[in-house]
Amino acid sequence: MSLFSRDWLVRYRDQCIILVSFFLSLLIGAILITLYGANPIEAYAQMVSGALGDTDAILATLARAVPLVLSTMSISIAFYGGMWNIGAEGQLYLGAFTAALIGIELGALPGLLLIPLGLLAGVGAATFWAWMPAKLSLDRDLNIVVLTIMLNSIAILFTTFMATGPYAGVRTSSGSTDKIAEAMRLTHFQLFGTLNTGAYIAIAAILIVTVLMIFSVWGYDWRCSRMNTRFARYGGIDVRKRQMSAMLLSGALAGLAGSLLVMGDHYRFLINISPGYTWTGMILAMMVTYSPVGGIIAALVYSVMSSGALQMEIITDIPQELVSVIVCCAVLFVTAGISIANRLANRIRED
Repeated sequence: MSLFSRDWLVRYRDQCIILVSFFLSLLIGAILITLYGANPIEAYAQMVSGALGDTDAILATLARAVPLVLSTMSISIAFYGGMWNIGAEGQLYLGAFTAALIGIELGALPGLLLIPLGLLAGVGAATFWAWMPAKLSLDRDLNIVVLTIMLNSIAILFTTFMATGPYAGVRTSSGSTDKIAEAMRLTHFQLFGTLNTGAYIAIAAILIVTVLMIFSVWGYDWRCSRMNTRFARYGGIDVRKRQMSAMLLSGALAGLAGSLLVMGDHYRFLINISPGYTWTGMILAMMVTYSPVGGIIAALVYSVMSSGALQMEIITDIPQELVSVIVCCAVLFVTAGISIANRLANRIRED
């Protein structure tokens, strides 16, 4: 049987579309680099070198990848279960501030208690922030997109008020709280880097969610609930329960990302603690059609590209924004490719 037989292509259709779309977007990036007057091979080589050229570069890239992978998985698990969690950014902010609050108010506790307490508080606050719109949507049939967008703004504005008002840092720059207790700070792997032992916690959480999505009954129920709610109910699946669980897990991952940013990266809450991790995660999750493994790979690839973009700009004078152009083109190609593939499949069935 040929490696690229019809059955093989049908089975891995989406994966093939994603790969082709990514390479097409790289080709468009190469064309733009050429029009800019630079060598695309050199530009991409500098990008990879800046992200993976030595140990310090690799650790910096991994540090950038931790919150991004968590954010991508947060979006993926919600959409995978048929829920639109547009509020992950607000959940990340609320989780981050709550973790910082624990580190400031309960700093006298030993680290053995303070670290798990900070993680639980951050994850719990974000999970609660995800539970509210999910309950209103599932029980009252309110629009979850509108609800989560509104709660995004509320969470970000609330944490900004707290960090510039009651909990404004005394010995820090404007827009941040005081540092959390030393006992709560996660250890960095290098003196001037930000990669820390929180990466182990992130890896464990990602593995658990990936296993749930791919190998568990819950994962099957989430897929059925997303693809056909009526069929899922006829099959005996508690659609409400499964969709709620997907939303809660999504909020928990966003809160974990925020907590680790406070406890491992900055050691305090900043009003701009996220440069849009969950929005980028949403784009990456859409690009790989909410596949857990695909989301991890996409987040890692994006981390390499964004981490090495600075060296590319310094050496070749190509703006860092090229990375965003490439990713957005990939999303457009994936969306168009899957739409065309679905239409062709429907025509073949009708014929």
